[in-house]
Amino acid sequence: MLEKLEKEVKYPVQTVERALEIIKLLAQSGPEGLGISELSRQLGLGKSTVHRLLNTLVAYRYVEQDAKTTKYRLGWALFEIGNVVPRQHKVGNFDIGILEDLCAEYDETVNLGIRDGNRTIVITKVEPELRLRANVNIGECEPLHATALGKILISELDSNQLKSILGEKLEGFTPHTIRTLDELINELKKVREQGYALDCEEYCYGLTCIAMPVRDFTGEIRAAVSVSGLTSRLNFNRIMEIKNGLEVATRRLSSYLGYKGGSFSVNL
Repeated sequence: MLEKLEKEVKYPVQTVERALEIIKLLAQSGPEGLGISELSRQLGLGKSTVHRLLNTLVAYRYVEQDAKTTKYRLGWALFEIGNVVPRQHKVGNFDIGILEDLCAEYDETVNLGIRDGNRTIVITKVEPELRLRANVNIGECEPLHATALGKILISELDSNQLKSILGEKLEGFTPHTIRTLDELINELKKVREQGYALDCEEYCYGLTCIAMPVRDFTGEIRAAVSVSGLTSRLNFNRIMEIKNGLEVATRRLSSYLGYKGGSFSVNL
Protein backbone atom coordinates (compact mmCIF):
# COMPACT_ATOMS: atom_id res chain seq x y z
CA MET A 1 0.00 0.00 0.00
CA LEU A 2 1.02 3.62 -0.39
CA GLU A 3 2.84 5.38 2.43
CA LYS A 4 0.68 7.42 4.77
CA LEU A 5 -0.49 10.52 2.97
CA GLU A 6 0.74 13.91 4.17
CA LYS A 7 -2.86 15.17 3.93
CA GLU A 8 -6.08 13.21 4.06
CA VAL A 9 -7.94 13.17 0.75
CA LYS A 10 -11.47 14.42 1.28
CA TYR A 11 -13.03 12.69 -1.72
CA PRO A 12 -10.63 9.94 -2.81
CA VAL A 13 -11.09 8.30 -6.22
CA GLN A 14 -10.52 4.60 -5.77
CA THR A 15 -9.34 3.91 -9.30
CA VAL A 16 -6.74 6.67 -9.10
CA GLU A 17 -5.55 5.43 -5.71
CA ARG A 18 -5.15 1.89 -7.05
CA ALA A 19 -3.20 3.11 -10.08
CA LEU A 20 -0.90 5.10 -7.82
CA GLU A 21 -0.39 2.06 -5.61
CA ILE A 22 0.73 0.09 -8.66
CA ILE A 23 3.22 2.82 -9.61
CA LYS A 24 4.55 2.88 -6.05
CA LEU A 25 5.00 -0.90 -5.94
CA LEU A 26 6.79 -0.92 -9.29
CA ALA A 27 9.06 1.87 -8.08
CA GLN A 28 10.02 -0.27 -5.08
CA SER A 29 10.65 -3.40 -7.15
CA GLY A 30 13.87 -4.37 -8.89
CA PRO A 31 14.66 -3.81 -12.58
CA GLU A 32 12.92 -7.07 -13.47
CA GLY A 33 9.59 -5.60 -12.40
CA LEU A 34 6.50 -7.38 -11.08
CA GLY A 35 3.94 -9.69 -12.62
CA ILE A 36 0.19 -9.45 -12.37
CA SER A 37 -0.01 -12.23 -9.76
CA GLU A 38 2.45 -10.46 -7.45
CA LEU A 39 0.75 -7.11 -7.88
CA SER A 40 -2.62 -8.70 -7.26
CA ARG A 41 -1.37 -10.30 -4.06
CA GLN A 42 0.27 -7.16 -2.69
CA LEU A 43 -2.69 -4.94 -3.54
CA GLY A 44 -5.33 -7.39 -2.43
CA LEU A 45 -7.14 -6.98 -5.74
CA GLY A 46 -8.36 -9.41 -8.36
CA LYS A 47 -6.10 -10.10 -11.32
CA SER A 48 -8.67 -8.79 -13.79
CA THR A 49 -8.84 -5.46 -11.96
CA VAL A 50 -5.06 -5.17 -11.86
CA HIS A 51 -4.87 -6.09 -15.55
CA ARG A 52 -7.28 -3.30 -16.52
CA LEU A 53 -5.35 -0.76 -14.48
CA LEU A 54 -2.07 -1.87 -16.03
CA ASN A 55 -3.46 -1.65 -19.55
CA THR A 56 -4.40 1.99 -18.97
CA LEU A 57 -1.01 2.82 -17.43
CA VAL A 58 0.76 1.12 -20.34
CA ALA A 59 -1.31 3.09 -22.85
CA TYR A 60 -0.08 6.33 -21.26
CA ARG A 61 3.52 5.01 -21.04
CA TYR A 62 3.56 5.30 -17.24
CA VAL A 63 4.18 1.54 -17.15
CA GLU A 64 5.71 -0.80 -19.70
CA GLN A 65 5.58 -4.59 -20.08
CA ASP A 66 8.61 -6.75 -20.77
CA ALA A 67 7.81 -8.78 -23.88
CA LYS A 68 9.87 -11.78 -22.70
CA THR A 69 8.99 -12.00 -19.01
CA THR A 70 5.52 -10.34 -19.30
CA LYS A 71 6.34 -8.49 -16.08
CA TYR A 72 5.72 -4.78 -15.63
CA ARG A 73 8.05 -1.93 -14.75
CA LEU A 74 7.88 1.86 -14.74
CA GLY A 75 7.68 3.59 -18.11
CA TRP A 76 9.62 6.52 -19.51
CA ALA A 77 6.66 8.89 -19.32
CA LEU A 78 7.16 9.04 -15.55
CA PHE A 79 10.80 9.98 -16.08
CA GLU A 80 9.80 12.75 -18.49
CA ILE A 81 7.23 14.13 -16.07
CA GLY A 82 9.56 13.76 -13.09
CA ASN A 83 12.23 15.85 -14.78
CA VAL A 84 9.81 18.76 -14.95
CA VAL A 85 9.31 18.84 -11.18
CA PRO A 86 12.69 20.41 -10.25
CA ARG A 87 12.22 23.08 -12.92
CA GLN A 88 8.83 24.01 -11.47
CA HIS A 89 10.17 24.07 -7.92
CA LYS A 90 13.22 26.27 -8.33
CA VAL A 91 14.64 28.37 -5.55
CA GLY A 92 12.90 31.71 -5.80
CA ASN A 93 9.60 30.32 -7.10
CA PHE A 94 8.23 29.60 -3.64
CA ASP A 95 5.74 31.62 -1.64
CA ILE A 96 7.62 34.65 -0.32
CA GLY A 97 5.15 34.62 2.56
CA ILE A 98 7.46 32.16 4.32
CA LEU A 99 10.14 34.85 4.49
CA GLU A 100 7.61 37.55 5.29
CA ASP A 101 6.34 35.54 8.25
CA LEU A 102 9.89 35.15 9.53
CA CYS A 103 10.53 38.87 9.18
CA ALA A 104 7.29 39.75 10.95
CA GLU A 105 7.97 37.33 13.80
CA TYR A 106 11.41 38.73 14.66
CA ASP A 107 11.24 42.22 13.16
CA GLU A 108 14.59 41.78 11.42
CA THR A 109 15.78 41.60 7.81
CA VAL A 110 15.48 38.19 6.13
CA ASN A 111 17.66 37.28 3.13
CA LEU A 112 17.66 34.36 0.71
CA GLY A 113 21.00 33.70 -0.98
CA ILE A 114 22.58 31.30 -3.44
CA ARG A 115 26.18 30.59 -4.39
CA ASP A 116 27.57 31.77 -7.71
CA GLY A 117 31.18 30.63 -7.98
CA ASN A 118 33.19 32.33 -5.24
CA ARG A 119 30.46 34.66 -4.02
CA THR A 120 27.03 34.75 -2.46
CA ILE A 121 24.18 36.48 -4.28
CA VAL A 122 21.16 37.75 -2.37
CA ILE A 123 18.16 36.93 -4.57
CA THR A 124 15.30 37.84 -2.22
CA LYS A 125 14.98 39.91 0.93
CA VAL A 126 12.22 41.04 3.26
CA GLU A 127 12.71 44.01 5.56
CA PRO A 128 10.86 45.26 8.63
CA GLU A 129 9.17 48.63 8.09
CA LEU A 130 9.91 50.95 10.98
CA ARG A 131 13.31 49.95 12.27
CA LEU A 132 17.01 50.46 11.72
CA ARG A 133 17.96 47.46 9.63
CA ALA A 134 20.69 45.73 7.71
CA ASN A 135 21.32 47.44 4.37
CA VAL A 136 21.41 44.54 1.92
CA ASN A 137 20.20 44.85 -1.66
CA ILE A 138 18.74 42.17 -3.92
CA GLY A 139 21.42 41.12 -6.41
CA GLU A 140 24.21 42.17 -4.09
CA CYS A 141 27.28 39.93 -4.13
CA GLU A 142 28.84 39.03 -0.80
CA PRO A 143 31.93 36.99 0.15
CA LEU A 144 31.36 33.35 1.01
CA HIS A 145 33.82 33.22 3.89
CA ALA A 146 32.65 36.35 5.71
CA THR A 147 28.87 35.96 5.75
CA ALA A 148 26.50 33.53 7.45
CA LEU A 149 24.79 32.85 4.11
CA GLY A 150 28.11 32.07 2.46
CA LYS A 151 29.32 29.79 5.23
CA ILE A 152 26.17 27.69 4.91
CA LEU A 153 26.50 27.50 1.12
CA ILE A 154 30.06 26.13 1.33
CA SER A 155 29.67 24.21 4.59
CA GLU A 156 29.67 20.77 2.95
CA LEU A 157 32.51 21.33 0.47
CA ASP A 158 35.80 19.54 1.11
CA SER A 159 39.11 21.32 1.63
CA ASN A 160 40.21 20.92 -2.00
CA GLN A 161 36.98 22.43 -3.26
CA LEU A 162 37.29 25.32 -0.82
CA LYS A 163 40.88 25.97 -1.89
CA SER A 164 39.89 25.91 -5.55
CA ILE A 165 37.06 28.38 -5.00
CA LEU A 166 38.61 30.73 -2.43
CA GLY A 167 42.36 30.24 -2.44
CA GLU A 168 44.61 30.13 0.65
CA LYS A 169 44.33 33.75 1.79
CA LEU A 170 40.95 35.34 2.31
CA GLU A 171 40.06 39.00 2.04
CA GLY A 172 39.54 40.82 5.31
CA PHE A 173 36.65 43.25 5.83
CA THR A 174 36.76 43.82 9.60
CA PRO A 175 39.07 42.64 12.41
CA HIS A 176 36.66 39.73 12.90
CA THR A 177 36.89 38.35 9.34
CA ILE A 178 38.35 34.87 8.85
CA ARG A 179 41.62 35.37 6.95
CA THR A 180 43.00 31.90 6.20
CA LEU A 181 41.68 28.71 4.66
CA ASP A 182 42.60 26.70 7.75
CA GLU A 183 40.56 29.03 9.94
CA LEU A 184 37.64 28.73 7.56
CA ILE A 185 37.82 24.92 7.52
CA ASN A 186 37.65 24.93 11.34
CA GLU A 187 34.73 27.37 11.24
CA LEU A 188 32.81 25.22 8.77
CA LYS A 189 33.33 22.17 10.96
CA LYS A 190 31.63 24.12 13.74
CA VAL A 191 28.83 25.11 11.35
CA ARG A 192 28.19 21.48 10.46
CA GLU A 193 28.17 20.46 14.12
CA GLN A 194 25.73 23.16 15.27
CA GLY A 195 23.55 23.21 12.15
CA TYR A 196 23.68 26.95 11.54
CA ALA A 197 26.21 29.67 10.68
CA LEU A 198 26.89 33.00 12.33
CA ASP A 199 28.50 36.18 11.05
CA CYS A 200 29.27 38.50 13.97
CA GLU A 201 30.57 41.69 12.37
CA GLU A 202 32.77 39.67 10.02
CA TYR A 203 31.59 41.51 6.90
CA CYS A 204 30.00 44.71 8.20
CA TYR A 205 30.60 46.57 11.45
CA GLY A 206 27.61 46.50 13.75
CA LEU A 207 25.83 43.70 11.89
CA THR A 208 25.18 40.12 13.03
CA CYS A 209 23.55 37.35 10.99
CA ILE A 210 22.43 33.78 11.50
CA ALA A 211 21.76 31.46 8.54
CA MET A 212 20.51 27.94 7.85
CA PRO A 213 20.38 25.80 4.68
CA VAL A 214 17.66 25.12 2.14
CA ARG A 215 17.97 21.65 0.63
CA ASP A 216 16.43 20.16 -2.50
CA PHE A 217 15.09 16.69 -3.26
CA THR A 218 18.63 15.31 -3.59
CA GLY A 219 19.60 16.54 -0.12
CA GLU A 220 22.04 19.10 -1.54
CA ILE A 221 22.17 22.64 -0.16
CA ARG A 222 20.72 24.86 -2.88
CA ALA A 223 20.26 28.10 -0.95
CA ALA A 224 20.47 29.62 2.49
CA VAL A 225 18.24 31.93 4.50
CA SER A 226 19.60 34.42 7.00
CA VAL A 227 18.15 36.75 9.57
CA SER A 228 20.30 39.83 10.08
CA GLY A 229 20.16 42.77 12.43
CA LEU A 230 22.18 45.16 14.51
CA THR A 231 24.64 43.44 16.83
CA SER A 232 23.27 45.49 19.71
CA ARG A 233 19.92 43.71 19.29
CA LEU A 234 21.15 40.19 18.53
CA ASN A 235 22.62 38.80 21.73
CA PHE A 236 23.05 35.06 22.22
CA ASN A 237 19.57 34.45 23.63
CA ARG A 238 17.96 36.42 20.82
CA ILE A 239 19.99 34.54 18.20
CA MET A 240 18.87 31.19 19.66
CA GLU A 241 15.27 32.38 19.60
CA ILE A 242 15.60 33.38 15.94
CA LYS A 243 17.29 30.06 15.16
CA ASN A 244 14.11 28.18 16.10
CA GLY A 245 11.96 30.20 13.71
CA LEU A 246 14.62 30.09 11.01
CA GLU A 247 14.69 26.30 11.14
CA VAL A 248 10.92 26.14 10.64
CA ALA A 249 11.13 28.49 7.65
CA THR A 250 14.04 26.69 5.96
CA ARG A 251 12.36 23.35 6.54
CA ARG A 252 9.27 24.64 4.73
CA LEU A 253 11.36 25.92 1.83
CA SER A 254 13.27 22.64 1.63
CA SER A 255 10.00 20.73 1.59
CA TYR A 256 8.92 22.86 -1.37
CA LEU A 257 12.07 21.75 -3.21
CA GLY A 258 11.25 18.12 -2.46
CA TYR A 259 13.54 17.50 0.50
CA LYS A 260 12.32 14.56 2.59
CA GLY A 261 15.46 13.76 4.57
CA GLY A 262 15.75 13.13 8.27
CA SER A 263 18.61 15.26 9.56
CA PHE A 264 17.75 18.68 8.29
CA SER A 265 20.34 21.33 9.10
CA VAL A 266 23.94 20.70 7.99
CA ASN A 267 25.34 17.23 7.35
CA LEU A 268 28.30 16.10 9.40
